[in-house]
Amino acid sequence: MNINASIIDQRVTGIVEDSSQWLPAGDPGRQKSAAFVLLCIATCLEMSLEEASELVTDGGNDAGVDGLHVGDVEDGEFLVTIFQGKYKKELGGEWNFPENGVEKAVNTVQVLFDPYRNVSLNAKIKPKIEEIRSLIRDAYIPNVRVILCNNGASWTQQAGNWINEAKKDYGDKVDFVHFNHDSIVNILQRSKKVDTTLTLSGEAIVEDMNYMRVLVGRVSAEEIQRMFNDYGDKLLERNIRRYLGLHTNRVNTAIHQTLCDSERSDKFYFYNNGITVVCDKFDYNAFQKTDYKVQLKNMQVINGG
Repeated sequence: MNINASIIDQRVTGIVEDSSQWLPAGDPGRQKSAAFVLLCIATCLEMSLEEASELVTDGGNDAGVDGLHVGDVEDGEFLVTIFQGKYKKELGGEWNFPENGVEKAVNTVQVLFDPYRNVSLNAKIKPKIEEIRSLIRDAYIPNVRVILCNNGASWTQQAGNWINEAKKDYGDKVDFVHFNHDSIVNILQRSKKVDTTLTLSGEAIVEDMNYMRVLVGRVSAEEIQRMFNDYGDKLLERNIRRYLGLHTNRVNTAIHQTLCDSERSDKFYFYNNGITVVCDKFDYNAFQKTDYKVQLKNMQVINGG
């Protein structure tokens, strides 16, 4: 028995017992499967189970989609997150995500990108598909993240070959992600707060407003790299760009190219809007005029670029 799979199975059982209003009536096995998808959506998108229930599309004529989220438009792009879940009573955590499920997920992406493909869809998913197609027609660029969820291992090599072939057609606009019991437990364990000290370069502006304080200053790229080496994704728990990565977002790619270009890297400060950080509290030496050392409590990067 896999301990993480067992922990999540108990959590799924709790959802079935306490939140049945968001699950299909009838078969207990189907209820547990639906509860698992609900848990995956809520955990991955950092929302409540009730909010996640609004994204569930499982049912007849669902195009192989158990959940669908359409993000806000940002810099001319928007993120589409597709969830497909498979759940088994077996708690060894070793069974692979089914090949036919991967094949169905690959075909689902084709439905999203083809505005002229006529597909029979249920009332839950049809408005979301039409919203995606409408945004594409309005010249907004979608980035699609397909989350394949199970309480087992990742897909087989054959399924991986299908995904790689699909990526040749979709390019960097589509990503396939495996999400399982280990993924859920890892996210739930990220509750440790990030308390750190950030060294600024040059002068800074500090202002009190509406019972809050704001500090504006410059920081070196090496200092940001140090923080990410120390804390990794814990810095990005409230930042949707954590899900986009480097190669599935035009803005992120441009930022990376500027940093790596020796002829443009010195102009990085002027080309980008900077990094927005929130924290519960920050302290600094008010008698120091330059090169502040700022102590941050429960720091989070919420925007960058």
